[in-house]
Amino acid sequence: MDEIHVKIAEVKTGEEGTLLRSTLGSCVGIVFIWREQKICGMAHCFLPFGIEEGNTISAKYVNQGIKSLMSMMNIQKSNVGEIEVYIAGGANMMNQLIKNKVTQIGKNNSEAAIKHLSDYGFKIKKSDIGQDTGIKMYVNCTTFEVDFVRLEPLNLSVWKAS
Repeated sequence: MDEIHVKIAEVKTGEEGTLLRSTLGSCVGIVFIWREQKICGMAHCFLPFGIEEGNTISAKYVNQGIKSLMSMMNIQKSNVGEIEVYIAGGANMMNQLIKNKVTQIGKNNSEAAIKHLSDYGFKIKKSDIGQDTGIKMYVNCTTFEVDFVRLEPLNLSVWKAS
């Protein structure tokens, strides 16, 4: 099986024989599965929202990542109901080191994903968002299975100065 690693701000698609994968912290991963067309797509969104860069395929921003997935997979408004949507990530990674809630980029990313997906009419089938640890997301484009694997918390004793 061909593995495609979807890195920060990237959008990738896969067909039968492909595994899409990504490791997420405060970023949010959005997966579209279109069984009828036998295609899957994943966006690794870096920031909640921003000015879109024309027709550039990118997931720098959540809103741009969703539009890019729709473009790459040729999803029209009439097809939205056929798409299975999964989201993961949006963790507060800094909460393990700093016990204040100033850094909320993960929460902002998750909220932006939910809002923008809803604005387009997409329904989220499953999500694993928030918390204080990263997550790995896998999409088997042959079986259309989506797996979330939560990472272990940081070992903070390693970070303490002696």
